[in-house]
Amino acid sequence: MYGPYLTMTEIKAKYPDEWVFLANPTSTRHEVTGGYIILHSPDRAEYMRLVGECDDPAVKHLASWWTGEIRGVEIFPPDAEPESGAA
Repeated sequence: MYGPYLTMTEIKAKYPDEWVFLANPTSTRHEVTGGYIILHSPDRAEYMRLVGECDDPAVKHLASWWTGEIRGVEIFPPDAEPESGAA
């Protein structure tokens, strides 16, 4: 099974720079706000293997999340466009 409900702030503090798999996550319209940790790992390959083995019929909704900084990705506001020539 899984532990108590945690907010995303608590999850990021408890599992820094790790992949987390959340059961029955809560969210606003734009972001996940918390959930129940099913599993976690700093290693993506191990995480994906564990996710593949996860099968709990009580879980209706799932979310997968990286708690660290995302590097090498530029995020634009929804109504903004990158400057011409930007890759």
